[in-house]
Amino acid sequence: MSDRIIKYSEAIKEATAQMLEIDPNVFVLGLGVPQGAAGTTAGLKDLYPTRVLDSAISEGALTGLAVGAAISGLRPIVYHERVEFSLLAGDQIFTQAAKWNYMFGGDNPVPIVLRIAVGRQWGNGPQHSQALYSLFGTVRGLKVVIPSTPKMVKGLLISALRDKNPIVLLEPRWLYQIKEDVPEDIYEVALDKARVVQEGSDVTVVAYGDGFIEALSALTLLPEDVSVELIDVVSINPIDHETIEKSVKKTGRLITVDSTNGAFSIGSELIAKVAEHGMELKTAPVSVSAPDVPVPTSPALSEFYYPTKVDVANAVLSMLGKPTLDTKLSFEELHLAPNHTL
Repeated sequence: MSDRIIKYSEAIKEATAQMLEIDPNVFVLGLGVPQGAAGTTAGLKDLYPTRVLDSAISEGALTGLAVGAAISGLRPIVYHERVEFSLLAGDQIFTQAAKWNYMFGGDNPVPIVLRIAVGRQWGNGPQHSQALYSLFGTVRGLKVVIPSTPKMVKGLLISALRDKNPIVLLEPRWLYQIKEDVPEDIYEVALDKARVVQEGSDVTVVAYGDGFIEALSALTLLPEDVSVELIDVVSINPIDHETIEKSVKKTGRLITVDSTNGAFSIGSELIAKVAEHGMELKTAPVSVSAPDVPVPTSPALSEFYYPTKVDVANAVLSMLGKPTLDTKLSFEELHLAPNHTL
């Protein structure tokens, strides 16, 4: 096993440290950033005391400061530890950063990177576990990506810090402890391309973030005669419809996986585009998603809320007319954040 196996959170820290080292315009700002921000900035304050900055508890003020700095030519990384808190900076993100270059003739970039922790966290309930992916995906003027693996999050963050547009990284905090072999060198991952993780011929499964990890795990539960083409969306603004629809044209079947509510979701947008473009399917598309209610707090309810690898596997089997699984997952699999190596 490679000695470069590191966590998702460590990959974020490594990318940040490397860009702080080579680009004096980069700085980090956010509540709790000097204290480590869930391990993603741990120790960086000691190395860059004037460029790793804590802030007052005012999301609007700290984000507005960073937007102004970006307009002036700096490259801020703003960290919001919960997506709900980032909404307090909605005007600065959606109205100022996203629209500035468009309003002023296309030669006034706002190179800001917004790292926003989203989604599932054990016991955090309806007010602190939202994902709100679609909200950010609808905002024109933003580029929005969802890193699903350690290798991807490092490359996407570096790409974002080299881009002239405002970039939003929606980071599923559920994935902070998963591990992968991550190159030590500085490298980039495209901000606008989906990736075909596994080629197949029977059914296209499209997922992202923690839902992608469940879909990837589901592949191990399927019989050998089932051929799945698994796609990681990566970018939701813009969405790489070409890659997805090329796959659907080949398989004639589509399953989308959302780790949040199905209504007005990324999955529903993908299904809508397939229908809009008149693609012929062998079976009706299927959305594997959370129910359209707020996130529950108690384990007794959350056990049935988030789609699991068994749910994804059974969606594939059911679509192909095969017997489904009656597999019961353990408490740890249902309720504790994954920490395995990909």
